[in-house]
Amino acid sequence: MESLYSGSKDVFLAKVRADFDVVENQALKSTQAIKTYSLLGSEPLADSIFTLVSDMTDDGSRAVWRHIGVAGVRELGTRSAGAPFSEAEFLRGYETAVFDPDNQPNGKFEIPNERNDKEGRMYKAVLNRAQKLLLEMDRMNIRDPFEVFNLAFTAAASYPTTGLGGNRFFARGNLGLDGNNTVLGERLISTVHARADAGTTWSNAVNLSGNAAVLNDTNYFTARTNGAALVDDTGKPYPAFGGKVILVTTPTNLKIAKQLQESEWQISTAENQINIHKGEFTKIITTPYLNAAAYVSTVANVNQWFLIEDSLRDPQTGTGLVCISFVPVTSNVWRDEGTRSVIYDINGERVYGFVEPRSVMGSNGGGAAYSS
Repeated sequence: MESLYSGSKDVFLAKVRADFDVVENQALKSTQAIKTYSLLGSEPLADSIFTLVSDMTDDGSRAVWRHIGVAGVRELGTRSAGAPFSEAEFLRGYETAVFDPDNQPNGKFEIPNERNDKEGRMYKAVLNRAQKLLLEMDRMNIRDPFEVFNLAFTAAASYPTTGLGGNRFFARGNLGLDGNNTVLGERLISTVHARADAGTTWSNAVNLSGNAAVLNDTNYFTARTNGAALVDDTGKPYPAFGGKVILVTTPTNLKIAKQLQESEWQISTAENQINIHKGEFTKIITTPYLNAAAYVSTVANVNQWFLIEDSLRDPQTGTGLVCISFVPVTSNVWRDEGTRSVIYDINGERVYGFVEPRSVMGSNGGGAAYSS
């Protein structure tokens, strides 16, 4: 509860000190800054590549969301005239079960009438507590989609389980059907993604001799050609990244990204060769939130970059990046007559993760060897 005589807060009380000529609403300005951040004409938000799943179902509020991949059959057999048909082997893919973590970000302000009455009228707008709560929730929902990329090279077992980020991020195959119903929990970017048919693993990690490739002309094209060689869970061709793509990267890589997108000539070369990549990005998304993870203090990377396949959008999961709303953002303003106070509160809960890593090629860009 915001009581009287609470240090710096009391500067807004009427008749305590001379009026301020200017009061800056830093919470509003900083939120607007992160929303509109556009270094070199980049797209500032990642929510457009995450498919939002509603909290509502026919049975009421959602408590769990499940995704199952269906792979198909291994191979067709052969028969001669009059012989029986061979038995086809049907393969399920991997199942991802996302349970409501019941970890709702929330906050409240409780303002006694006496304090509210004593605050200078000219400062009511800038002291709007309800607005500050909404802004803070807004910032979280801008930041958290980028956290999926920050955790792209982290094993799901190391995702945050406590605190504000606790159990609010998921990886494909939380209940992976890999033969024994054990947890799969793959990284978003891995050199050893599993296949449902137990065949040779596949990789969506852009690497150079096993090391994480920096973003440049050659490595960008390598990412696209590697995407063309992807296979599905039965080992059949699953070519992707043949058309326009979305680039998600840190501010550090924006210069090279813009050169790839707009230069007439191949960059960083002495030869007059045309830039074959010009205009291939649907959009370039960047933010300072990609420089370091918000919830895992040991994860920081200013060189990472990702390509998102934008042409093979699934009607229900889009690019395979998913945001599940378990508790919609709800705010209230109410009066507690017992304490004669006005109370502002807010809560909500969204969970972010992925179900199809074939829609993403990525590199941590640091030149180090991949562990998996």
